[in-house]
Amino acid sequence: MNIYSAIILCFVPLVTVFLLLKILVEDISIVKELLACLIGLVAVIPITVLQFCFGDLLLFKNNLFFSLLFRSVVLYGLIEEGIKGGTLFLFPAKKINGRLMFYYSILAGLFLGCFESVIYVLRAIQGASAHGGEVLLHLIYIRSFTAIVIHSFCASLLGMFVYGIKNKKVMIGAALSAVLLHGLYDFFVILNSPINYFAYAAIALLLLETRLYYVKIKNIDSELGKI
Repeated sequence: MNIYSAIILCFVPLVTVFLLLKILVEDISIVKELLACLIGLVAVIPITVLQFCFGDLLLFKNNLFFSLLFRSVVLYGLIEEGIKGGTLFLFPAKKINGRLMFYYSILAGLFLGCFESVIYVLRAIQGASAHGGEVLLHLIYIRSFTAIVIHSFCASLLGMFVYGIKNKKVMIGAALSAVLLHGLYDFFVILNSPINYFAYAAIALLLLETRLYYVKIKNIDSELGKI
């Protein structure tokens, strides 16, 4: 597998969801879909810089378990989701309803997740063996159903949080859920032990939280007369 094919495969989830939303959701705007993707791109640089600067500072020598937990929640949860949430404030959330903000936020998270997959794939290519193609396909496949899902639905929670703030309906729990569940997911993945399956439990809990806040956002839309 050449590098260009690998990069294209990384963006298949984004392109697929982008097209499905336009086809299935009547009032989706392509311009706003592209804006959502741009917002996901804008978040990449500050996330990368902060994680590079603070990554080594968040490790404690005395207790590996709690050191990794703290590092995961701060480095991957707070920093990534904090910046994602900050960039989502650039989106004109007050001019659309919560349902659309939910979809656009998923796209922003998808772009970030797919871009991150490209970085991981490029790293893997450097150490690829004779079976490098199979390794890359496996990596892309696994990330498409795990890390990219985390990025997308954490972004949807943050999008609903931003939408709530802009409409004077604060839902701090949505933001906290995004930070903690993303951090926990990465923590269990980093452990790479028999309890790694808890990472999938974090994904399941994230989907449940997303569903609960989606119902809340629809109720807010009803109150605001935006349905």
